[in-house]
Amino acid sequence: MSFTYTALHAIRGGYDVYGLIEAAGDSTEDAHDIGVKRMIQAGVIPVTLESLVSEWMHDWDNTKSSKLVNEVYSTYVSMIGLR
Repeated sequence: MSFTYTALHAIRGGYDVYGLIEAAGDSTEDAHDIGVKRMIQAGVIPVTLESLVSEWMHDWDNTKSSKLVNEVYSTYVSMIGLR
């Protein structure tokens, strides 16, 4: 529920809201799941860190892709599930 209320207020304010789901923290897994479902129900578009950064990259042939992997993915590996 950590950003549910903020996201819901932004939706009501007319904003397009993308929710970085791994950034949401809750007291229980059930609370997390219900909060995410509530946001989706209200129109929040769920995204993951991996998909977000990949969208930013656009093209993995880009010379900066190795820097992205080394500096971003390696730092947040536990959040995106890479090993």
